[in-house]
Amino acid sequence: MRAWAYAATGALLGGGTMAIVLIFVLVGVTLAPFVIGFVPLTAAGLAGIPVGAIERRRLRLLGLPAHPSPHRILRGTGPVAWTGTRLRESVSWRELGYTMALITGLWLLDYVVAAVPLVCLVCLAAPVVYLVSGPVDVLGSHLATLADSLLVAGFAGLGLVAAAYLAVAVASMRVLIVQALLAAPPYEVPDMETVGSSGRLLDAFDAERRRIERDLHDGTQQRLVALGVMLDMARMNVEEPELRSLLTRAHRETITTLEELRELVRGIHPRVLTERGLPEAVSELARAHPMRIRVKINVPGRLVPSVESTAYFMVSEALANVAKHAEASDCWVSGWIVHDMLILEVGDSGRGGLDSRADGGVQGMADRVAAVGGQVKFTSPGGGPTIVRAEIPCLPQTATA
Repeated sequence: MRAWAYAATGALLGGGTMAIVLIFVLVGVTLAPFVIGFVPLTAAGLAGIPVGAIERRRLRLLGLPAHPSPHRILRGTGPVAWTGTRLRESVSWRELGYTMALITGLWLLDYVVAAVPLVCLVCLAAPVVYLVSGPVDVLGSHLATLADSLLVAGFAGLGLVAAAYLAVAVASMRVLIVQALLAAPPYEVPDMETVGSSGRLLDAFDAERRRIERDLHDGTQQRLVALGVMLDMARMNVEEPELRSLLTRAHRETITTLEELRELVRGIHPRVLTERGLPEAVSELARAHPMRIRVKINVPGRLVPSVESTAYFMVSEALANVAKHAEASDCWVSGWIVHDMLILEVGDSGRGGLDSRADGGVQGMADRVAAVGGQVKFTSPGGGPTIVRAEIPCLPQTATA
């Protein structure tokens, strides 16, 4: 029954979409000599976006969860910005391809799958109709005897069983097509059953990290500083050359150890992130990068620590990937908040062709972001540009922090 409902609604969707697209195309062609003609033609080209949204939700008819939208959350809401962004997204073109397949053939297949069981049910009723009213005409065939009506009903029963298998097969095929063309890659979708526990683990990690930082800063670092001072004083008060040289080396090793320890503390959690927030921390990270990076992050106030930490390390990993693999001459980081969702994008003008299966860094970013309920998406056509995008649910910690 689920497969039949899926096919029936698919036939309605395909037929209606075909009519609308044809109207847009005919109007656009008619108005082609005028500038306004591009509007209906563009609308026809974007028809795949609502079709894709409906198809991702129609999976619920089969008892499957609806797929989240793979489209970017937009910073602006104007029609020009919306259209320009959607036309640049590869998923929009996949949705258009799916829509063309839907209106040229898939909806007819759905129509057949939905209509055959209805025809079989009509034929199954032939013996009952014959017993009530005598000889009967069914679908253009005259059934003059009860045996004729029973024979038709028998074939209808077999057809009903075959139609059920056909409906399941067609529905399975459509699900595979939807998942391949309209769904986000599997690593982009967080497992919501584990988001809560992962979030608690991150909070516990942050608490333990802050304790380690305090211990290193207030205890170990201070003792190393004191040891360095004592070694330097001892070196100045010793006249024997060999002992002075040994104390100099010990003092130098102490300073090196202290610098490495400070670098380790910054790697665990940069102090600027704790003290001044995500925009300043990312700006400092960009300044330390060998490539010139444009940073534009508009975040009002401070965010909860787990979100800031996740966002920072996502940007850090993405910039590390740019330095290692992109061969880019230009790189940028942008961030903003839309509807309690922190959007971060790291883009570069490099060679593109990023493969998440070969690059463990992308999967690591996706896993870390998924732990706080977010998702990572990327576009990386051959020749570039590559854009890695994180969408992280968030709420400001304070309005003025």
